[in-house]
Amino acid sequence: MKIIAAPDKFKGSLTSLQACNAINAGILQVHKNAAIHLFPMADGGDGFAAVLKHYLHTETIGCKTVDPLQRELDTSYEWDAIHKTAIIELALASGLMLLKGAERNPLKTSTYGTGLLIKAAIENGAAKIILGLGGSATNDAGMGILAALGFRFIDESDETLFPSGENLQRVKNIIPPSVKPSVQFIIACDVQNVLYGEAGAAVVYAPQKGADESAVKLLDEGAANFAGIVQSLTRKDIAGFAGSGAAGGVAAGLSAYFNTEIMSGAAMISTIAGIEKQLVTADLIITGEGKMDGQTNEGKVVDYIASLGSKYNVPVIACCGIADITQREIKRIGLLSVIALADEHTSTETSISNAAELLTNAAARVATGFNAGT
Repeated sequence: MKIIAAPDKFKGSLTSLQACNAINAGILQVHKNAAIHLFPMADGGDGFAAVLKHYLHTETIGCKTVDPLQRELDTSYEWDAIHKTAIIELALASGLMLLKGAERNPLKTSTYGTGLLIKAAIENGAAKIILGLGGSATNDAGMGILAALGFRFIDESDETLFPSGENLQRVKNIIPPSVKPSVQFIIACDVQNVLYGEAGAAVVYAPQKGADESAVKLLDEGAANFAGIVQSLTRKDIAGFAGSGAAGGVAAGLSAYFNTEIMSGAAMISTIAGIEKQLVTADLIITGEGKMDGQTNEGKVVDYIASLGSKYNVPVIACCGIADITQREIKRIGLLSVIALADEHTSTETSISNAAELLTNAAARVATGFNAGT
């Protein structure tokens, strides 16, 4: 039996590599001679840089920057010296995980810290930036990143604005640096949302970043204003392409002034890892993530892996910590089944603290119940 293990992280408990190891242990309990191929996965969010490091063997470069509220922060990016490419995970400097609950406010937060990481990578010789979007605490349309790269945002009084969500609506002019960095951006993300409107960054995602109803309205109107200013200055429409609203509009802002390509983070990692070569002769795929819900089929890892299973006619079973998903959604994604790590008698705290053991047990149940060719 040949089994592919390709899970995302189980947020708050297991990295995707740890999840792979737990699945591997469970399968071997049942099928000691199984051919198991482990592929830790990620989309553009938390863990993206670490997963690419696993496959590309990049060098980790420590870097001083600031968090979404401008507090000093030590973090890192990944560096591929041969290809002059830096891998930067936005969540490490501008992520929601860096803030306490009461600090979450996308009117005040900024991607400036991520911009400082990008600036450091460019100064290190980077010609290409692979930027993973996801898990952001921000909704500034990438103003913070651009500000760190030398762009100035001007209000009606000809004053320079701080690059935050609340100031999007006040932008009246954008002044690029005298020498714009020569760098290409490859943006990895897992959402298709546009910059503003009912399917926009603020309406869909700002509430989980701490925005109330009035803040959502200000952010959405601000994003529309920002896009209008950009169009008047550059003749570029940055608001309507799929993914322009990712991470509060970072892809939109960067596309205004840089050579930018946007793609699925899961697809990027799958290609680099070479998963499809192994699927040709695989009997089963086991994937998973911490929580499966209505957003799972919006380009996330489980959804992408399920699409590969369908392409190669390989059944896909997902394991997850929490299964807040209907049978109709499971079928639409293309999964054979979903296995929750724990039952209704197991607390969330217990599930998180014992995630590796529970995932191993779940994988063993999957292997026991599955026979090749059935």
